[in-house]
Amino acid sequence: MSTSFAHSDHMPCEECGASLASVDRQHHVCDPELRLDFRMFQIRDEVAAFDDLLAAYLSSSAGQFAQWLAEHQRPPL
Repeated sequence: MSTSFAHSDHMPCEECGASLASVDRQHHVCDPELRLDFRMFQIRDEVAAFDDLLAAYLSSSAGQFAQWLAEHQRPPL
C-alpha cells in the first residue's frame, strides 16, 4: 500500500508565518509587524494566562510584600 502526501510549493516562514514559495524562501525578509503578530499568536495561551498568574502572585505572601515594598519605596509626589 502506497501512501502519498500532497506536496505544496508554499511553506510558512518560521519567523513570521508568511506563506512562501520554495523559490522565494532565500530572498524573503520578514515584515516586523507580521513577525510580531505571528509571535503573539504563538504565545497566545501565555498571554491569556498572564492575568491569572499575576493575580495569584499578588495574593501570595511574596506578592503582598512586593506591593508593600513598592509603595514604601515610591518617591513622594
